[in-house]
Amino acid sequence: MARSATAKSASRPAETSEEAFAPIEGVIPRVSIEAYCETESFADALRGAAADRRMVKTSLAVSMGGVARAAKSYSDASTPNLLIVESSEGGFGIFSELEMLAEVCDASTKVVVAAPSNDVTLYRELKRQGVDEYIVTPSSPMQVIDAISAIYAGPATAPMGKILAFVGSKGGVGSSTLAHNVAAAIARRRQKETIILDLDIEFGTAGLDFNQDPTRSILDALADGDKLDDVKLKRLLIEENQHLRILAAPSSLDVKVEIDEASITSLLDVLRKSGDYVVIDAPHGWTPWVRQALLLADDIVLVGAPDLASLRNVKGLYDSLKARRPNDPPPRIVLNQVGVEKRPEIPLKDYVSVLGAHPDLVLPYDAAIFGAASNGGQMLFDSAPRHKVTTDLDAFSDSFFSTTRNGRRILRSGSSSGGGPVGGAKKGGLNPLSAVKGFMDKLRARRKDEEPEDDEDDEDDDRK
Repeated sequence: MARSATAKSASRPAETSEEAFAPIEGVIPRVSIEAYCETESFADALRGAAADRRMVKTSLAVSMGGVARAAKSYSDASTPNLLIVESSEGGFGIFSELEMLAEVCDASTKVVVAAPSNDVTLYRELKRQGVDEYIVTPSSPMQVIDAISAIYAGPATAPMGKILAFVGSKGGVGSSTLAHNVAAAIARRRQKETIILDLDIEFGTAGLDFNQDPTRSILDALADGDKLDDVKLKRLLIEENQHLRILAAPSSLDVKVEIDEASITSLLDVLRKSGDYVVIDAPHGWTPWVRQALLLADDIVLVGAPDLASLRNVKGLYDSLKARRPNDPPPRIVLNQVGVEKRPEIPLKDYVSVLGAHPDLVLPYDAAIFGAASNGGQMLFDSAPRHKVTTDLDAFSDSFFSTTRNGRRILRSGSSSGGGPVGGAKKGGLNPLSAVKGFMDKLRARRKDEEPEDDEDDEDDDRK
């Protein structure tokens, strides 16, 4: 007997905080980053950040020694695009250390300071004196990434689309069908610019599922390599409707193509700039370029069926991807084709026991609605808009729009601080830490004024 489809939130491990999985806004460009730490814990957080997919374009070097070592290192060398320094000083004592760095820091260098003081007044003063971001230690890799992303995500930064990747545990489990229906639902329900990327070069069905006969394909995009831009891409995309476009697989098997990790990274960069959502229909395989596409995705959906081979493969993919993406949420799991008549199936509770995670979505096998949609070149919403499977897929598509941002320890002020350079001064402009010296002079003067003056009359009275 077929189970009814259920859409529910994934069951996350109890020790996993929402903070680790909050989405990062903006994009981290190709920049050189150098960091000087005082504690191994912060150095480990930086190394963890450097291994994250969001930092794939950056180069990050980590050294120990804190602000003093940084100031000495740059006394006769130029500073990088971004400099991160850790200080163990609490409160406003940190300015004494930054005064040394102000002497050697280039005007074009952006600066992030990490210290243990969780004080918004200190944060605002640091921002006013030219520090671009402040991280409260101890911190996690995602807090480091969030700080760096905040620096480079401004009004002039082009928005980047979100990548959703669907991959099946084996052939025939319905991964492509689900990917196409979720993409269509996002475009229809949210009116977001959505692009379907069919990476199944030999046997892709994106064109068939939308009743399209592509004359251009992903091969044309890959052939352009680094020369591909949004103008060329627009000519290659099939426009299904106002909000949905398709970069289809070729319609012929007689193709020869060599895809590497660099080319798939470059293609995804261009696609992310051209749409709000990029939905990858990945082939069943574990080649380096398929793995790279999955690792670069914001969300991964593993599609499996209730049989032993599928369970084994879902388990392998889930564990591998979760280990390779420690700063991302675990892959989502869809258990598809449940309840095929007379077919022995692995019960849901056993599936969960082996995986160590609950499926995000359980869909029954319904040959009638899936077959009618497929043969008619339609989505489920077009052929069976009120069916339970359709409404559950709509609910599943809505689950990708979470914007929770809880538990961040990077202090942010609610208004513009003003009064000083906030990062990014042009060459020859004001040193990003030059105002620190003036602040220190004022602080010393204030402390001197607060010292009690000697009262000669009181001293005379004491002598008497």
